[in-house]
Amino acid sequence: MERDITTHAHNRPPHLQVEAALNALLEGLHPGDQLPPEPALARELGVSRATLREVMRTFVERGLLFRRHGVGTFVSPRMPVLESGLELLESLDNQAHRIGLETTVAYLDIVERPATSEELAGLLLPAEPVVNVLCVSRMIAVAETPVAYLLDVVPCDYLRAEELAGGFRGSVLDFFLARGTPLLAYSRTEIMAEDASAGIAAKLGVLRGNALLKLVAQLFSCDEKVVDYSLSYFVPGHFRFHVMRKVKK
Repeated sequence: MERDITTHAHNRPPHLQVEAALNALLEGLHPGDQLPPEPALARELGVSRATLREVMRTFVERGLLFRRHGVGTFVSPRMPVLESGLELLESLDNQAHRIGLETTVAYLDIVERPATSEELAGLLLPAEPVVNVLCVSRMIAVAETPVAYLLDVVPCDYLRAEELAGGFRGSVLDFFLARGTPLLAYSRTEIMAEDASAGIAAKLGVLRGNALLKLVAQLFSCDEKVVDYSLSYFVPGHFRFHVMRKVKK
């Protein structure tokens, strides 16, 4: 009997409906289990083979599935979940290291340019005069699977491009802590879900419109200045954040 994947999300784009149905299917399978052949799975999910094939391709790129030529498609071994309490400010690299995982910077772009109006607002700076910032964008991977896209915007008064030449592991926070300046105090972070744009979807190997976990943070120095405005996009399934909350007395 074919499964109606539009029952709970009839107004979602077809590829997102297929992804939700495929995720639900994988929850009931184990690593190494083989998926039904594409024609049978497309009939079961009630979708076209072309749509199913595109979604499965992104699952393979994300490391959720793997293919054996001439044999079929299988469920990949589960990647450990990176879990962190938001009370502690630490880098993604440190979170992974704590559970024995190694992160790699699979894509890195470092450029100095004038700040945009949005970036100035995030840095709590006035529109005039022009402020030059260092933009550090990178894609972080674990076991060659993209798990996060990070963008830091730092006023050039605090960090210049040549300082990151060679040995940069992907964390501006860790760089500041190792250098010892500026002296850091706290971070204000907003947490939200956001649909992946075309550019970020391509970098993370997900479909455009997929829900990503987004953190927007302002890193404050001890003199109450924002020294880093950052946007972090995390692929669901690889991260779990929690907050310890006290009972009001």
